[in-house]
Amino acid sequence: MSNLSFSQGIHFSQWYEAPVILNPANAGSFFGDYRANLNYRNQWATIGNSYKTMYASYDMPLRKNNNELKTTGIGASFYSDKAGKTNYGRTEALLSLSQSVAVSNNMDFSVGLGFVYGQVSANFDNLKWDNQYDGTNYDESLPTGENILNTKSTYIDLNAGFLARFIGRKKNETNFGISLLNATQTSENSLSGGGNDNSRSMRILFHGKSELPIAKYRGDFLVPTLYLSAQGASRVVALGGTYKLNLGMQSSYTGYYTSSFLEFGGIYRYQDALVAIVKFDWEQKVQIGASYDINISRLRNASVYQGGFEISLVWKGTFIWNQ
Repeated sequence: MSNLSFSQGIHFSQWYEAPVILNPANAGSFFGDYRANLNYRNQWATIGNSYKTMYASYDMPLRKNNNELKTTGIGASFYSDKAGKTNYGRTEALLSLSQSVAVSNNMDFSVGLGFVYGQVSANFDNLKWDNQYDGTNYDESLPTGENILNTKSTYIDLNAGFLARFIGRKKNETNFGISLLNATQTSENSLSGGGNDNSRSMRILFHGKSELPIAKYRGDFLVPTLYLSAQGASRVVALGGTYKLNLGMQSSYTGYYTSSFLEFGGIYRYQDALVAIVKFDWEQKVQIGASYDINISRLRNASVYQGGFEISLVWKGTFIWNQ
């Protein structure tokens, strides 16, 4: 057992609620002074020893232009992705910096860099090996006969991204971006002793989202989304959308930006899952979301069509001295 790898990157069904890890150019790209995100995902629970992913981030604009759009942004994030009896997985801390250029009063382009410090680890103490059976019983004092080279490996990595934002009259946003993750492709990001052949491949992401006004006198929005990922031989194609229902609790002076919304819809992830999503957004300040993956992949029989449960929490605000 000399070669162990954990080569594919994490993914969330609510990918836009993990903005800094999605694209470093997202750091500070929102209306407000600060934003905090929390995500938790539990996948393949019905099969046993499920993947458990936790994510947290904080980002803010350091500087803004006269239209309240970010010019310079910064963000920090952390995630842990573990699975199995060995808790085999990956932990990463990320610092992201972004810089924007205003093309017009309602459009800007951003580039970003993300600096990663990560660790891949596993704990083999809970495993039982064939060589530890004496013919009748299991004896943990017997040697395993396995050549386990590493239980932990640390590495540094680099991410980069581009983001284009288009802002509507009601501060509704259309954006699309592309990001390159794991740019260094170092072999230290696995527990393998096999050199670069066992390194984690570069991951290329494309994402898009738009808030399209409909029902003019209600202030509702249709929100289509698109997500494409390519990493090594792995491909993820996901598209869908939500309906953003204005609950009629907005200020008559500030309109959309202090409205509260109930958002619901779904996503189709090609040959993998159907995802149901619901979110509640209180005055563009606190948002809580939940989603559930219905597995339609080749594992659907083993998983009884059950995939992953995911929750998200977003908190955006304004500093007291800017109110």
